[in-house]
Amino acid sequence: MLAMWSTHRLGNVRVAFTVMAPTLAATCFYSRGSSPAEAESSHEAKPCIAVVATGNSAAFDRMPAPLRARAELIRVDCSSPEVIAAQAPLLAKATGLLYIPTTGNPSGGTPSTTLAQVWTHLPNVAWVHTFSAGVETVMPFARDHLAAGPTNSRGDCCLPVPLTNGRGAFSSSLAEHALAGMLHFNKQLPRCTANRTAKAWDPFVMDTMAGKTVGLVGYGSIGQSCGRAAKGAFGCRVIALRSSPCGGGGGSITGPADEVFSSCDAAAKRAFFEACDFVVCSLPLTEATRGIVGKAELAAMKPSAVLVSLGRGATLDEDALADALAAKRIRGAVLDVFTVEPLPASSRLWGLDNVLLTAHNADLTEDYFELGWAVWGENLDRFVKGQPLATPVDLAKGY
Repeated sequence: MLAMWSTHRLGNVRVAFTVMAPTLAATCFYSRGSSPAEAESSHEAKPCIAVVATGNSAAFDRMPAPLRARAELIRVDCSSPEVIAAQAPLLAKATGLLYIPTTGNPSGGTPSTTLAQVWTHLPNVAWVHTFSAGVETVMPFARDHLAAGPTNSRGDCCLPVPLTNGRGAFSSSLAEHALAGMLHFNKQLPRCTANRTAKAWDPFVMDTMAGKTVGLVGYGSIGQSCGRAAKGAFGCRVIALRSSPCGGGGGSITGPADEVFSSCDAAAKRAFFEACDFVVCSLPLTEATRGIVGKAELAAMKPSAVLVSLGRGATLDEDALADALAAKRIRGAVLDVFTVEPLPASSRLWGLDNVLLTAHNADLTEDYFELGWAVWGENLDRFVKGQPLATPVDLAKGY
């Protein structure tokens, strides 16, 4: 039998009591490192947030203390449906749900199944947040349980539960990585390394970035950060490919793009890829974006062009990309994300000398957790105040 502290507010008094359950494994975390007695004396109303974080969650452990102090947190033991059900009395208090994917593999696993099991015991939750920017692995859960209409499992046909994500938290670091990848090829860094190894004095002509065209496939926070960085640091021309109606071969929108192309127009899409010296793909993964950069798009690129992939690996046709790289039909690729992660040893991408490859860690910086928690904290404040949330996800679009 496991004793767990919980609190409820009766009028202006917060009352602490013990919940007893045979396998109750949810853990309540009180602010300021407080004991249940200290929590009992608190008169500040705090939202109660259920937290689903599988395994040893470095992100959860690194939640800043001031932020932890602003909410009562219940970390859910998701080891089995029976264990989840045993935590129902505690989970019924929660008004928010936070999902934290495994650090370094935000696109892995099957969280929708686990979240659906927990959801059954969260009758009062009115807001859900996922720590990562990508939401494709939680979309089955979100569409089944959060959307308005008959599919809402709790029958709230007119009260959809909003979903927010961590978008924007990691855009700056990803933009830095994109520029580093561009320079890797533009300045021929592998050649420099080989010359040093061979003790070869090779005064080759250096290329420059100024005036190069950087094409953004995906014009969200990551794409725009990459565009601003390329334009501000190097004076690059920036163009964008969007699905939104914006004219077949042009148009103007806010942000760093000098010109916008419509992906709905085949001729405009081809013209976009033909114009690029660097293509930066930062798209989220949806049914509409899966494989959006494939054989035809790669064939349209210049032989000197470089592809940078920072969003989700499955937005690229990896077989077509490996073929193009092996045949030197494009100059190279900077790849941080892949269809299957970790990238299997059997992948041809490992053996290509014109690939700069990282393990989905381009944004895993020293301040990764701090940045992610800042986004959650902003949404938490808005949720408590009844204000529009900062990073809402459009369930129909999938991002």
